[in-house]
Amino acid sequence: MKTVLILGATGLFGGHLARQLIETGRFDVICAGRTEATLKAFSNAHGGRYIAFNRSSPEASLAQIKPFAVVDAAGPFQSYNSYAFARACITAGAHYLDIADAPDFVQNITSLDALAKANGLTAISGASTTPALTSAVVQSFNMPQIDTIETTILPGNQTPRGLSVMRAILGQVGQPMQLWEGGVWQPAHGWSRLSRTALKVGSTQLKPRPASLVNTPDALLAAHFKANTVIPRAGLELGLFHHALRLARFLPFPLGRLTKPAHTVAGWFQSFGSDLGGMRVRATGGGITKTWDIIAPDGHGPKIPVQPAALLLDTLANGQVASGARPCIAQISLEDLEKVMAKFGAQTETRVAQS
Repeated sequence: MKTVLILGATGLFGGHLARQLIETGRFDVICAGRTEATLKAFSNAHGGRYIAFNRSSPEASLAQIKPFAVVDAAGPFQSYNSYAFARACITAGAHYLDIADAPDFVQNITSLDALAKANGLTAISGASTTPALTSAVVQSFNMPQIDTIETTILPGNQTPRGLSVMRAILGQVGQPMQLWEGGVWQPAHGWSRLSRTALKVGSTQLKPRPASLVNTPDALLAAHFKANTVIPRAGLELGLFHHALRLARFLPFPLGRLTKPAHTVAGWFQSFGSDLGGMRVRATGGGITKTWDIIAPDGHGPKIPVQPAALLLDTLANGQVASGARPCIAQISLEDLEKVMAKFGAQTETRVAQS
């Protein structure tokens, strides 16, 4: 049985991935993190092995474990300033995947391409909602011309949220970002440009939710699909929180330092709103608009971001993934992703309209 090491396995997303892989029984799953007591409790509850792991100096642990693949689900990737960990994994003979949501980090994983190919291994960054799932959706549209791509992530308020996710959101509020618009890079700021989106799948239609600009790897979709404009958005179900962040973007200090108190306050209001989360991907070009919506019930939304990594582990184990290092753009089919997401009740719908 091939060994998969999951870094951040007791976090929100890493925990979902670890539990899913343990339940399938296909891999020998080793849960890794900083706190042994937390890892032991997780392993006792869900199975798998565990190891206290120092990401800054992983060489000895990797040599001991000899994993087939390593998944970095720790984050926040916005604070990573090198590929030392990914390089160490490849050097140790392991495939490398991550669920990074930082555009520069995902894009520049290609700096490890020669090393990965020399070792016959694969390193893929961004094997998550963005850009893995979003690019799979746009690829499925099969549009000969794409002018504009819009992506919008809308979690339900009752959905569990981790500190890393909260830190990533707050770290973007009011921060400068580059937006690909009209064929050129334009300056913008995180959590600006308010819009409203009402997800719809079949007879299920959610009330319109606010959404604003976020800096995600979806910016990389522009080059791949030759789009003139890419607009990535995210929103919070409770307008109170969403608009509070919009106002907070004018504060004279980064909001990342408020992660823990903000996480506490959000917990006070977790019984409000709903457990329905989802996202929308829309592309316009050649006189048509295609829209794909997904709605996940019962708080299962956080399972969506780890499905690309889970599928890639299967294809890696089957020897079906080419070696090299690259962003996770159009690496997985939407059909395969929809099949696995349907297992936890997620429903999808694609609509076509004349534009």
